[in-house]
Parts: sequence; structure tokens; C-alpha cells
Amino acid sequence: MRSAIKDYYKVLGIDRNASKEEIKKAYRRLARLYHPDRNPDPSAEEKFKEINEAYHVLSDEEKKSEYDRILRSGDENKFRDFLEYIQEFIESIVKGEREKAKKPKRGQDIRLKLYLSLEEAAFGTEKEIEYERWIDCPDCEGKGVRGKAETVVCHACEGKGRRVSGIFSFPRPCSVCRGKGFIVKNPCPTCFGRGRVTTHAKIKVNIPPATDEGEVLKVPEKGHFGMNGGKPGDLYLRVFLKEHPVFRKVGADLHMEKLISYPLAVLGGTTRVPTLEGEEEVFVQPGTECGSTKTLPQKGFPTPGGRGNLIITFRIEVPKNINGKQKKLVEKLARELGEEGINRSEGIGEKLKGWLKPS
Repeated sequence: MRSAIKDYYKVLGIDRNASKEEIKKAYRRLARLYHPDRNPDPSAEEKFKEINEAYHVLSDEEKKSEYDRILRSGDENKFRDFLEYIQEFIESIVKGEREKAKKPKRGQDIRLKLYLSLEEAAFGTEKEIEYERWIDCPDCEGKGVRGKAETVVCHACEGKGRRVSGIFSFPRPCSVCRGKGFIVKNPCPTCFGRGRVTTHAKIKVNIPPATDEGEVLKVPEKGHFGMNGGKPGDLYLRVFLKEHPVFRKVGADLHMEKLISYPLAVLGGTTRVPTLEGEEEVFVQPGTECGSTKTLPQKGFPTPGGRGNLIITFRIEVPKNINGKQKKLVEKLARELGEEGINRSEGIGEKLKGWLKPS
């Protein structure tokens, strides 16, 4: 059967013959590790209280001597009396946490993903954002009760707001009444006494020009509402760019491919290409080869320091189906260029007759 006597030496991780300096050193190390302001773990707060209780006893020669005698004897009744002796200190820890809970507490931030088209990110836009957030209950104004609260003493802690539980039998806030010492008989039926409800929020957000992938936009006080009159948290929107059907973004430059005909590639001329602002006419140099590039300065993605370029890669379009007239023209061009071995206009049937004709 586990003893109800807490071992404060184990709490601080020291030997029973530890010196004052060793006790202080152990306390400082653990206090830094489990301080609620530094350690976000929900159990850190209770651990921090326990460390303080142990140090309060072991750092005082009179209390330490009395505690050592109880520890050696194993008398649990005496230990309970001893707890009463140091109860004022324990109460001060619990009271401090209660007062802390009543203070205004800022609401939690909300973080969402925001998907933008390349054009929206480049030139700015207004987006409507829909999300869920906690707000004060509109029916009870965040109080958790309508009208005057009707309360009864908490049966679990008998109105003390704390209960002795856990391995070390350390007094902690009552989980039934949440440390209040009483239970509300007439909680708000809308929020069930929580004082808060979730709501579907819909807001409009201005997206500034030159907003790039990975940027985080902050919308102040559009997060969850605070507790006890605290300020709301903020809304953070992380930007992701949608895949574009034409452009591929590389840094501030935009890349695209443009199909051109063989005659245009050979003779040169003009063709129209898309840009972020709309179509634009560009000149194709005579003798342009497949894979050649052309750069349009200042037609890429805007940045705070300027704007990138639009880089066009030309591809030669080879028609899959041509009519008889077009085929003859291509054959004539092939003969002019001295091309051999191409498929002539002669049909496959005629070729087979020639191959099968007896010698």
C-alpha cells in the first residue's frame, strides 16, 4: 500500500542528506523547468506548485526537522497535521492561481491557409474569409448564467475549491467546480455555463499587391474572443499560390511556353502571348529554333523592389492532320531542301502494287 506521506526529497530529486545549497540549486533548476510562463504543458503548473511546497519545507530548518522525523516514523496522521501546519502557504499558491484565472485573458490566435491566384497575389484583391471562432455568449453576455446566479456548495470539495488527490496527495483545484467552491444551478442554456459559443465568422480582408507565397497576413483581433473581458486574439493567414494554367513562377520571374508554326519560326513575324495584364504582341525572330527563349522585361511578378521578367520558350507546332494541298506544298518544300526518304503523296496501295509486281 502506497504511503500518503509525500517525499519532498524525491520531488526535488535530491538525497536526504543534501545541503542547503544543493536544495536551493535543485529548486532553482526545477522551478525554471516547470514555470507555467515557460512550460506550456498543462501539468507543469501543478508540478511547479509541488516544487514550491517541497522547497518551502526543506529550506526552513524548523520545518525540515519536523518533516524528517515524520518521514522516518512513517506516521501518516502526523503528516496530515503537518500539512495543516503549512496549509497557509499551500493556500497562497492555490489562491494565486484562482486570482490568475479571474484576470482578463487574451483570446487564442487563429491560423488559416489562404489560397490566391497568381493575379490576385500580384495586383492585390479583396477576399471573403469564412471560419469558426469562439465569442462571448450573446444570451448571457459571457457570464455563463442568465439573471442572478443560483449556487450550491460543491459536493466534491465541500466548498473549498480544492481537493487532495494524486500520487503526492497535493491539493489541487477541484475539477467539478473548477476551483470556485460552488456549482451554478441555473447555467445559461445556450452556452451550458461556459460563457462562450462558437460562431461562423465571415470577414473581408484586403490583400495587398505583391503578396508572395509563404507570407503571413495578420488581421488584428479577429481570432477567438478573450476570457473575462480580455482582448480577442488575432487571425493569421498564410498565403499559398494556386497552380496557374499558363505561367510557372520562379522567384519573381514568370515562365511560359508558346507554340508557333513552322513558317513563323522560319520567316519570323509577330504572335500574341498572355501576360498578367492581358495579351500582348511580341516579335518572333526569323530562324527561331524550338526551345529558343524571349524575355519581356518587367512583365513578371511584382515585388517591393521592382518586378520580375516574363520568359517565353518557343515550341514549334507540328500539325497532325493536313489536307492534300498542304501536303503537296510540304513535299515541294522538302524537295527544294533536298530532303530524302520522306513519305510522298503516293498512296500505300500504289506502293504495294509496285512492290508486288512480278519481275
